[in-house]
Amino acid sequence: MSIAGGLSEALIRGASINCTAIQIFTKSNRQWMAKEPTREEVALFAKTKKATGLVDIIAHASYLINMGSPDPDIYKKSVIAATKEFKVCQDLEIPFLVIHPGAYTTSTPEKAIVSIAQGIEKILHHVPGPSMILLETMAGQGTTIGSTFKELGAIRELIFDKSRVGICLDTCHVFAAGYDITTPEGYSSVWKEFDEVIGISHLKAIHLNDSKKECCSYIDRHEDIGEGKIGIEGFRLLMNDTRFFSIPKILETPKADLQDDAKNMATLKKLLSEENRKIYNIEKT
Repeated sequence: MSIAGGLSEALIRGASINCTAIQIFTKSNRQWMAKEPTREEVALFAKTKKATGLVDIIAHASYLINMGSPDPDIYKKSVIAATKEFKVCQDLEIPFLVIHPGAYTTSTPEKAIVSIAQGIEKILHHVPGPSMILLETMAGQGTTIGSTFKELGAIRELIFDKSRVGICLDTCHVFAAGYDITTPEGYSSVWKEFDEVIGISHLKAIHLNDSKKECCSYIDRHEDIGEGKIGIEGFRLLMNDTRFFSIPKILETPKADLQDDAKNMATLKKLLSEENRKIYNIEKT
């Protein structure tokens, strides 16, 4: 949800199309730094959150952040920027900050994994509190880290306070990275591996996006639900998986306006079985 006009406006936009969970940037996602919210802005955010009833709010870190970079200047700027964004999450009582792990560029994956873990350690040290950092699964474009569960597990394993580090799984990204969730057999196999390598208990958020590109393409291109290469059945499996009912699910599908989000939400709700509709308390549409 856009924060144009103020952070609290994102909540109002989400509530206007009956969202139960939203994701925001706490500032421009193309700038390194931004002003921290004022006391008045923090108070208004809390008041609007209560008024809208939106409690599942997730923040996404700036796309500029790359704690896997071998460039010391980029690494330093990334840690400082992520620390400031994480501090805003604590101030606004947003429980999760989703971060793209980074890219190794001219270095190696092994060195980048250590660098990312060290960066997260610094952020957690400087910003105590209940909020968590969520490492996002990546599609594997270029030199990005995090396209395999093994890489994400390796980063998390190096962090001392693992209780404050979770995972955000992106359906488009994992599919593009080679995890085929389009069939019951493939879906089951992917989650079995996730549980064995990372642990399902550490999954804290899901980005629901179809993929314009094929499995193993390593290309990050999002598509509307059911209109890409994952297809409708992959999402039917996920929406009816009772293990994930309480986990916030966020759309990052193509959007010209809020009605595009509403359309994709409606598609997802229609995939619920009759029994699960009752659990979610959703009327048949």
